[in-house]
Amino acid sequence: MIDPHTPKNSLPVGLSDLDYNLVFSDEFMGENLDTKKWTARNQYRGIGNSNVEWWYKPENVRMAGGGNNALAIDVGKLSENVYSGGRIDSQGKFDFVYGVFESRIHVPKTEGHLAAVWLQAADGLPEYQDVTARTGAEFDILESNTNKDQYAITLHWGGYGKYHQQSSVNVLAPKLRQVWYHTFGVIWEPNKIIFIYDGKAIRTITDPNLISQVKEFPILSNEVIKFAEGDIRTCSLDQSATVYIDYVRIWQKKI
Repeated sequence: MIDPHTPKNSLPVGLSDLDYNLVFSDEFMGENLDTKKWTARNQYRGIGNSNVEWWYKPENVRMAGGGNNALAIDVGKLSENVYSGGRIDSQGKFDFVYGVFESRIHVPKTEGHLAAVWLQAADGLPEYQDVTARTGAEFDILESNTNKDQYAITLHWGGYGKYHQQSSVNVLAPKLRQVWYHTFGVIWEPNKIIFIYDGKAIRTITDPNLISQVKEFPILSNEVIKFAEGDIRTCSLDQSATVYIDYVRIWQKKI
């Protein structure tokens, strides 16, 4: 599932010494979303920022065009106190175990919504006492929940109810919004996870109980979520609130 527009022999930013093969890519250069790779979700999300209701809506996912050659994920207003973001994911179409994920993204100002890049366990997160992330985790590679030059990196496991657990840190991200695009990624190995910003390691996990050993799939979204800084009701809801994704690329070790 490699995009023919991906540069030949491309490797992750700052990681040119890796002996990896490209196994998945999308440069978002077409007129329409590649539905062989992605699904744009239509899903009610409940109560979000500023106590409004919100949805993922497919109409908020579009190809930017105009020479931008990027995927755009907008936010919008559906009705009084009902708002919408957007999400694409490759669930049921592509997943992987171990490798390197990288996406080049424009992170907009956080104003009641946030840019998010994540991996999710293909079979969901098992829910039982003393469960570990080894049976499946949500990898939050990027959650831009503040307007500071930082963002959250989080692992979730144990489901989203009684047995939910997480490990989260806020990491410094120089010039997060002053520069249009940045690369966000993760090196996922059986005994190590390294989160990457612009080619530099910013969080490393070696605790074996925090490292998923099962298939995961990528998700990219613009979330009207409770913990996003600001108030969605005063957000401009124009292109200044849009998340732009230049590409998604995934590599795995050569066999």
